[in-house]
Order: sequence, then structure tokens, then C-alpha cells
Amino acid sequence: MKDVIDDSGGRMPDTWPLQRGETLSSHDWFPFFGHKFLSSRFLSKSVMTGRRADIGTALILWAEAMRQDPAGTLPVDDLELADMARFRSLGEWQEVRASVLHGWVEVHVEDPRTHEVEVRLGHPGLIEEIVQDMYKRKRGRDAAREAGRLALKKHKIRKKMGEMGVPEHIIKDDRAITALAEHFEHSELYITPDNVRAAMVEVLGYTGDVTPISAARK
Repeated sequence: MKDVIDDSGGRMPDTWPLQRGETLSSHDWFPFFGHKFLSSRFLSKSVMTGRRADIGTALILWAEAMRQDPAGTLPVDDLELADMARFRSLGEWQEVRASVLHGWVEVHVEDPRTHEVEVRLGHPGLIEEIVQDMYKRKRGRDAAREAGRLALKKHKIRKKMGEMGVPEHIIKDDRAITALAEHFEHSELYITPDNVRAAMVEVLGYTGDVTPISAARK
């Protein structure tokens, strides 16, 4: 496989910008750089050599790469590649392999949990740019959703603390409320008076008295 797709001249494979676990599997689409594709050597060679079918196979693999872990990569195993490319036999795949894997090279993929490095295929000229941009946008959206969840928890905690008679200076302490909100985020506990009271003791070390909800309503 390496002599077919690797034109690195014996260099060590580059490290793919996304690590294990960084996927785009929830995306049903990916951007397509039309100008780059239409001016690519792969397209012109496929057309001029009468191998138009290879263009469709390459597109299938590009789409499959977006569903992989990490996004934008492919396995190095020919059996897996043949299956992804929708071939019925390994022989059929091997006849087109050199053409449809144009631009793909071996890359190192890091696993942040085990610190192991796996060799996969990546496409630095096209796919890498796409997945970097898409994953950056995904992380931005994830961060915005997380900030929204945290803000809602902080609002609920402040409301409960007000009902419980917690001193106002604690309710207005954003660092304290943020610490409590993160506690509830990680523990997945409901924001109830009893749980807020316990969290204040555990997280803030608060030992002051707070008014029970039943007493506050009398």
C-alpha cells in the first residue's frame, strides 16, 4: 500500500490535526471546494485516461472519510477500503486503488487517552482543510451550548438559594455560583433545595444556616 499512495520521499508521516475521538459523525454534509476539484490533477488525469468511474469512487471515499474517527481519515487496510468504496471483491478495488487514492498519504493519528499513535490515511491537499474548519465550527457550537446550559443552571441555583434564605453576598458571588453550577453539571443531580444545601457544604465549605423551604413559606 505505501508504495502506491505515499509520495513523501521516505519522510515520517505527518500528524493529522484531529485526534481519536474528534469526529463529525453527526454531520450529514461537508463543504465541497469546487474550484480546487475542477482544477485538480486527479480530475484531469481521470478524464484524459478514460477513468471517469474513478471520480465517483473517490467521492465515495471522501464522504466515508468524514464519518471516520478521526474525521477526514481512512484506514490503511485494503479490505476495509474496498468495502467502503462499495466493491464486491478485493481484486476490483486493487485495479483502481492507485487512481482513487490520489493525494492520500499515511498520517499519524494520536489517541489522547492511551497516547498511542495509529497510522491511517489522510488527504492534506483537500480533506484536511475541510475537517479542520468543520471541527473548529463544531467545537464553537458545542462551547456555546455548554455555556447556555451553565447559565441556566446558575439562574436556577440563584433562585433556589434566594428561596432558601442564603445571604445575598453569596448569591451575587459569580465564582461561587459557577463552582456550584459545574458541580451540578458533573454530578447530574437535580437542583433541589437539599442538593443545593449539600453542594454549598461540599463545594464552598459553607456552614452557615439557611432557611428550610417549608419555613420560608410560613
